Amino acid sequence: MKYCPPVLVACLGAVTALLAGCNTRSDVSLTGNTPTQYSHVWITTQEVWFNTNGTAGPNDGGWEKFPLSTPTTIDMVTVNAGNLSSITSGLRVSPATYSQVLIIPLDQSTPLTTSAQNVGALYNSEADYVDSTGTTRQLPLEFLNPNQGVGITTSLKVPLGHVGVTAIGAGLGAAAGAVAGNNTTSTGTTLGTTTTGTTTTGTTTLGGGGTSFGIGSSSAASTTPDNSFAIVEDGTTDLVPFNYGSASTGGIRTGILLSQHATAYDISQSGGISGQLTLTNVTTGTGGVPAIQVSAEILTADGSRHQVVLTTTVQSDGSFLLYPLPATTNGTFYDVVIHGPQIATIIIQSVDVTLASSSSSSLFGTNTMNTTPSSTTGSTTGSTTSSTTSPSTNTSTTGTTNSSANNVVSIGTLTPRSATPFNSNLATVPVATLPAGSLVKFYQTLARQGDVPYVIENSPIDPFNEVLFAPQALSSGTIDSGTWSSSGANITVVSAAPAEGAGTYVVAASAPSYNDGPLTPKVKAPASGTNTVTVMVPALTLASGAAAGTLTATITVAAPGKYEQGQLLVSHAGTLVATAPLSQAALSGSGTAVTMSVPAETSTAVYYLTVRAWTSDPSVAPAIQSYPTAVSMQGSATGSTELTVN
Repeated sequence: MKYCPPVLVACLGAVTALLAGCNTRSDVSLTGNTPTQYSHVWITTQEVWFNTNGTAGPNDGGWEKFPLSTPTTIDMVTVNAGNLSSITSGLRVSPATYSQVLIIPLDQSTPLTTSAQNVGALYNSEADYVDSTGTTRQLPLEFLNPNQGVGITTSLKVPLGHVGVTAIGAGLGAAAGAVAGNNTTSTGTTLGTTTTGTTTTGTTTLGGGGTSFGIGSSSAASTTPDNSFAIVEDGTTDLVPFNYGSASTGGIRTGILLSQHATAYDISQSGGISGQLTLTNVTTGTGGVPAIQVSAEILTADGSRHQVVLTTTVQSDGSFLLYPLPATTNGTFYDVVIHGPQIATIIIQSVDVTLASSSSSSLFGTNTMNTTPSSTTGSTTGSTTSSTTSPSTNTSTTGTTNSSANNVVSIGTLTPRSATPFNSNLATVPVATLPAGSLVKFYQTLARQGDVPYVIENSPIDPFNEVLFAPQALSSGTIDSGTWSSSGANITVVSAAPAEGAGTYVVAASAPSYNDGPLTPKVKAPASGTNTVTVMVPALTLASGAAAGTLTATITVAAPGKYEQGQLLVSHAGTLVATAPLSQAALSGSGTAVTMSVPAETSTAVYYLTVRAWTSDPSVAPAIQSYPTAVSMQGSATGSTELTVN
């Protein structure tokens, strides 16, 4: 065996350490979508973590942790669809493929930060919305175990950075110095140093306008990053309003919970879809923003229906941008669904989002919609333009910076037809119990052989009351559809009733660790009147590999009788899984056992618990207590814990 001098060993170690870091600079941003009823959604964030293990809990090892130098606050409603709002930039993340990103927010239990106070928020995280009477409500945005963070399962590759001769020489010199007795030891779980910019906030007031979802803000890094990641959150499904209390004990009150289903994408592997709506036939709401959203959808794994990948809100000038979307590969394309209760739904199929290296043109044209159901239609005329065009800043929002969105293709200009809306909600008798974190989806199918249902509208259930917080407004119109062409050919648009019939939808629920519900129950627009149409949604069955589990929490109350009602909430990675009511007796005694049904024996069956308790006095804010110890049911169908309510 050849002998290696100590200095050479140290030098090789230094080079290895340099190659491990290699000056890799990572930027992390958030974007997404917020429903039009929200006028502000303030979020304060304090840390970003990375882990190569997609099922690691916040108390497990392997995390690279990057605390922000100071918490930052941003209003999600001031960020345009398709814009990337920077959480932080220039992070020295070690080269690897990361399967999970964790964001640590600050909630209302933490003293108000300077950044939240400066923008006029009452709470570190807050949701302001316009209720059914037109009154703006200012409420704390509640998180599920905020100290355990919001975990996003993904696959993000941080490549090796660039290593120069000077850097290697410096490393060798440092190694030699270490051998000479100048070595220092570094400990801790955070690798690299964090570069955080100053908070930037917009000053726009948009009323009830809906825009993108963003968290945090920082100045750009002084050099181009090696990689940029975007976390995408859809407020349509993840902002969960709910009612609590009772008419006999202080009245019904409202809260708003964040139950996340976020995704994360590598910007270098992403593109976008843009378009323009002519709003001649559309009535716009507060701030001039129409109640229209646009979704990019693909087939589910079993091919039985479509699923939403990304949703955005149409801006006041009629423009929209779905960004970022993973680039299409292997013949998989996006279908674009333009939907709203006051328009006939528009579906444009087979939109190909390719990277600049493999695509250089896209269609920008004007689509003429038929005004009556027909098998023949007008067509579009379009021209081609570079697919790397960056969108201009939307005129309905100020105080934000538009992202440079690359690889964007367009479906042209469309003129939606007006339609009459109607309302639907879940039937309360008989009651079909859905998991607390369920989404209810309303589907329609193009009347062509081989087509499967598209998601037209979807909404989270009120987790405490098993109905939609507000009835879902649905269009009673027919559907306009066409097929996109990457060659720049005209799009022929057809207007026809869906396979279910005009104004008719099939309805199904979905929830993590459960199979998608059966597409059997239907809801149809009433022949006359404005009554809400109810639908009975079937219960969900557990996904393959999951077992029916029972989680038991034994409740001890430090101050018996202080609270009169409550709820026990179970979550995983910031997503709601189950709830159980806490009666006055449970909050007045000691040793009360509360049981809940949860999925078990899966890698994600690691649960955190939160107690939410309140009194009959509406002037007293509810008390929210989260517990840091997880209950693991990965290998067992039963789990238990003891909770003290303080």
